Amino acid sequence: MKLTRKTKEYPASTRSERLADFLVGLVSPRRRYLRGHFRRMDNDTDYREQVETLLRARGYRSAKSGSNTGWMGGDGTADSEILHDLSSLANKSRELNRDDPIGSGLQHSFLTNVIGTGMRAQARTDNPEINKKIEQVWRQISKKLFAADDLTFSEAQQMIFMKALEDGNIFVKDTVQGGKQWFEIFEMDRLGTPNGVKNVTNGIEKDADGKRVAYWISKTNRAGLSRDDYNRVPADQITHLRFGVTRPGQTMGVPQCHAILQDLRDLDLLIIASLKRVQVAACLSVFLKSPRATADFLDVTAEEYGYKMDDTIEPGMMFKLYPEEEVQTLIPNFPTPEFEPFIIMLARRIGAALGVTWQIVLKDFGKANYSSARTDLLESRQTFVTLQRWFNEKLLDWIWEKALTYQILRGNLDVSIDDIERVHWIPNGWQWVDPLKEANATQVKLLAGLTTRRDECASLGKDWEEVQDQLLAEEKREMDRRAELGLPEKNITVDEDEEDGN
Repeated sequence: MKLTRKTKEYPASTRSERLADFLVGLVSPRRRYLRGHFRRMDNDTDYREQVETLLRARGYRSAKSGSNTGWMGGDGTADSEILHDLSSLANKSRELNRDDPIGSGLQHSFLTNVIGTGMRAQARTDNPEINKKIEQVWRQISKKLFAADDLTFSEAQQMIFMKALEDGNIFVKDTVQGGKQWFEIFEMDRLGTPNGVKNVTNGIEKDADGKRVAYWISKTNRAGLSRDDYNRVPADQITHLRFGVTRPGQTMGVPQCHAILQDLRDLDLLIIASLKRVQVAACLSVFLKSPRATADFLDVTAEEYGYKMDDTIEPGMMFKLYPEEEVQTLIPNFPTPEFEPFIIMLARRIGAALGVTWQIVLKDFGKANYSSARTDLLESRQTFVTLQRWFNEKLLDWIWEKALTYQILRGNLDVSIDDIERVHWIPNGWQWVDPLKEANATQVKLLAGLTTRRDECASLGKDWEEVQDQLLAEEKREMDRRAELGLPEKNITVDEDEEDGN
């Protein structure tokens, strides 16, 4: 980042200051430049944030008094705090997902619980016929929405969610060309700021009010420098999934594991260290000791012709010793400490940062009973439900509206624009911890009017209308089959008095 001198923007305010700047410049041009620099630091917020970012990059931090803890916080904007370190955070997060078993397993646990095999759409207008019409068209077009990347709609959901967690940012672009519509997925690495373009932060162009107006996307996989290397795409054609947005004006998100990258690495290193220590403790070393000063002729011959003593030990091996030789053994006996408390402690820190229990982090439910397991899962599911709602509102609703609006405009769907606004996305749902207890509790809630069959089916990842239609179809099939075989109807019982002829 190059800082240029712009003293004309913040000139000295008084005649005496201007005279002082002139006289200082005659003696020392450097001191005159520094006077203008510090004056700009006091008046230009953007300039000050750039300089402070450079200071932090060079290892400087603001002096703090009265505290023994090295806080690294700053007083800059959200972008100045994040953008400098975002690339490094994303690269470390990607490495964890590729190479770290616990980090990779943890992110896949979130993928399984939040997305699973993919969300299913359910139109919810007041007209069942319109719902069926919309869903029929959706089933046809959803299979080809990500054909450019050769992804099914479910695979696209999984990829987008995983990249949002891993990098903190993922972008989906609506493209219409040649009478066809598709959606393109691209990473934040393709965003950049071309030379000579103003009001652009990390490839995102904003107006004077801070509203996003366009995205500058590199034509290749890496951001370039020239304006010709980019396509300027209007903001209404792109949805940007940002994870971890916690401050107003924050342009980019952060990886899900940004606060626990070191904890995940420490947990992995702790397990590896424990394994290595056990391996070392299992080693057996054997040495042949001899007081002779001269080497045996066999030893001399072996050395001359490149032979060497077999340095491996096998079961049943025997050594033939020369006179005055003896065998000495070294058996390392390192004590193996109890690592489980340390592992659980780190897992608790990781789980607290992500909003899940440590059992989810380690996938360890061996010591849980029904009550504790249910409490742990319910606590974690609050986090999963929040992420599901965020994913639905930020991405799936946007794709649903864009895709169906295009079909309406082309005359392939005979409904109004208002009819496609109401949609519900059905997740996979979760299995019950104790099916009997959960079923009884659900029945009580239904009788008390505290829930509906639609909501209960959705919690299990099912469409209540499909369940109802299937139950009625099975019931009708059973009635028809009973009639064919001459059997009584299922729910009719014969009165005993009537059977006796009374």
